Amino acid sequence: MKHHAHHAWVVLFLFAIARLSAATLPELVADPQLWPAEVTVLVATKAQVIKDGKAAGMMLVGAGKKLALSGVALDGVTGKLGGATVKVPVEKTNLLADSVAAPATTPAAPAEKSVTVAAPAAVATAGAPAGAPGPMQRLFTGKLVRFADGKPQNVGPEALAGVKYYALYFSASWCGPCRAFTPDLVRAYRELKPAHPEFELIFISGDNSAGDMLAYMREDKMPWLAVKYDRREQKMVDYSGPGIPCLVLVDAKGRVLADSYQGETYLGPQQVLETTKQILKKGS
Repeated sequence: MKHHAHHAWVVLFLFAIARLSAATLPELVADPQLWPAEVTVLVATKAQVIKDGKAAGMMLVGAGKKLALSGVALDGVTGKLGGATVKVPVEKTNLLADSVAAPATTPAAPAEKSVTVAAPAAVATAGAPAGAPGPMQRLFTGKLVRFADGKPQNVGPEALAGVKYYALYFSASWCGPCRAFTPDLVRAYRELKPAHPEFELIFISGDNSAGDMLAYMREDKMPWLAVKYDRREQKMVDYSGPGIPCLVLVDAKGRVLADSYQGETYLGPQQVLETTKQILKKGS
């Protein structure tokens, strides 16, 4: 009897696995019992932020991020990512992969504008001659523009001379929450920069094209520096969390002093802005 019972259990288990692996999207939508506990985002993609059951803006979700699944619909999967609830297009996840029960352990390589949570290690400067450019200055020199007189203008290395604090602003024109926050940041920058020349803000765009980036800078009257669209590097992007808007304050050696994310919990850029004001005030 024990042998037959065991055999029956194995058959049922294999049948369930086969059913899960072969499930179509309509079947998954109709039967929550077929849903996996989580899905993996395969490529960096724009996700809809959901608050109180309603759309509340967009955020960028990096490749390899895992969503604790809470809903499946024909137009997307909904799940928790850190402290946020997001909806991601089905085709951008592994939901319909051969085995959704076992999420991919090796995610697809991030797209160019993917943002991942990884605080870069400080670059050693021992033995560097006095007055030599620090790690952050070296990272950005020759790659910056400023929007002035109706067009982008190249910025020389002198723009970063003496800068001790770098606010890195990850944002994009397609992001509603970014467009809501940027005007506040513009006002704060216009107050902070004249009083604190040791401070600088650098915009790192997540836009879909160089034209979109420049239009965003022009329309929102961004007074700060920006990385040229074709000169963005992974070392820069690594400072960002999984969503935007994201503001990160680092020192001249690249050490993170304030972050919009605590792990995967989104604190928001406003908190970083307030911390920046406090740090600059103490240093003056």
